[in-house]
Amino acid sequence: MGKIIVKTNSKLLLLATASLFAFGSAAQAQGVPAPADTAEAPGETVETTTDQAAEMEFLKAQVEALQAQVEQLSGRVTKAEPSWKGAPQWLDKDSGWSFKVRGRFQWDTAYLTEPDQLTAANSAPSTTNGGAFSTVNPRNLGFNSRIRRLRLGVEGKLPSDFGYKFEADFANASVGFGDVILTYSPTGKPWNIALGNQESLDGLEQITSSRFISFMERSQFNDAFNNTRRLGVNFGYVSNAFRLNLGVFVNHSIDATFNNEGWIGAARLVYAPQAMGGQLHFGVNYQHREYGSQFHSVNYQARPFQQTTDVRFVQTGALPVNSDDIIGLEALGIFGPLHVTAEGQYLSAKNLKAGEVLSPLDRSSASTFTPTGRTSFWGGYAEIGYFFTGETRGYKEGTWDRTKVLKPLGKDGGWGALQGNLRVDYLKLNDKSLRQGGTNNLAGLYTTATPAQIATNFLRGGEQLGLQGSLIWIPQDYVRFILQYVHTEITGGPLAAVMDPTSTKLVTERSYGIDSVGVRAQFDF
Repeated sequence: MGKIIVKTNSKLLLLATASLFAFGSAAQAQGVPAPADTAEAPGETVETTTDQAAEMEFLKAQVEALQAQVEQLSGRVTKAEPSWKGAPQWLDKDSGWSFKVRGRFQWDTAYLTEPDQLTAANSAPSTTNGGAFSTVNPRNLGFNSRIRRLRLGVEGKLPSDFGYKFEADFANASVGFGDVILTYSPTGKPWNIALGNQESLDGLEQITSSRFISFMERSQFNDAFNNTRRLGVNFGYVSNAFRLNLGVFVNHSIDATFNNEGWIGAARLVYAPQAMGGQLHFGVNYQHREYGSQFHSVNYQARPFQQTTDVRFVQTGALPVNSDDIIGLEALGIFGPLHVTAEGQYLSAKNLKAGEVLSPLDRSSASTFTPTGRTSFWGGYAEIGYFFTGETRGYKEGTWDRTKVLKPLGKDGGWGALQGNLRVDYLKLNDKSLRQGGTNNLAGLYTTATPAQIATNFLRGGEQLGLQGSLIWIPQDYVRFILQYVHTEITGGPLAAVMDPTSTKLVTERSYGIDSVGVRAQFDF
């Protein structure tokens, strides 16, 4: 089918041309005399014949028909022409349908230093300090580059107040999924529903799109506590500055899992008033997660603020967890170009009891360690940021949103937006229940414990502190570049013993650090 494009000014031209041709044809067909032959004498009145009146009515009808056709064609072309919002978007207000292509590309490059204590002796699997659980491959540090996210999808609206969103992620030569949801938001009503693969009300930064966060990765407690998307239903209610969400999810996302016992109940309440000359936000979130009989092995672990490595300096190893509960607090303030924010989460895990009989289908055979009682961890961050070019950080519907660049690159001498951010991020995966027996009963000296006691009782958990700084350049609304530096200080954890094997300190008190520099190039639409 050919493509028809009609400009606004061409309507009048088309109408005038058609009228002239129609008038000329009708005149010639009826034998209308030339103007000179019909000139009237002064004071003489020319009578209009019946045939001439009919011809005029015919021409008038022709013009009206042509005008109706032009208007109809113009309406069709208007519906076919997309508007642009980072990508082409089609909207038919009459039917309620809309369609928009969406996507994002994030390319990360980073360099992570090796710990000063890392040598050939402790970079190979150890036979005396917990096996592979207490080793690190130096090839997985240093310089690396990867496509962090490569997503393509669509979103839009359906008649009767329904909506949809679908995203597939092709990063790392595999297919994953982002939001895959069907929504219902009735016009004029304060409530809405979302069904499908979505964030399970994990908290401010986790729910915020990765396109709008302040650093290359979210806070480490989101990584450690396995906060991510799950399949489920989310009920929302909005009243003035209050926003309440309640959700029920299965404890897995879109995958090949057939676990029908794991589930999550979640809630999030936000109060976001306009006050103190800016935008405020106070929130609380809660999750109860059941793992089911097939998935009792849970490993709480975190990378050192970069996804260009698979090394985890802090991790609990496989724990026989029946369920866990997470409660989190959120706060932020936006005052012109300045923003401040803080967030934290506390996790309490209910472990299997000693001697508890497991299902024959249980997959936690790798977990040979049973903590006593409940196991608790926590993490949090505090951040401050400032736009040197005067922009205000975007905020919408209880999460961070896109920042509108005041002077985009290449327009009116502009060169985009420039933002600086500082953050302190802390994660504690230590708990006394992970250190039963062993050196705890022997005055806490490493030299008095056997390798087996160390591996069983101390090479778990750890604390990780990140001192972070980032510089973000946004040349235009849909393009971002992030440069960040992080100093990571690790205390305890699975590598503490091999990093300093001659120390007389508790393994849980030995510290070492690494540094990293990372760059992200990003665009979305």
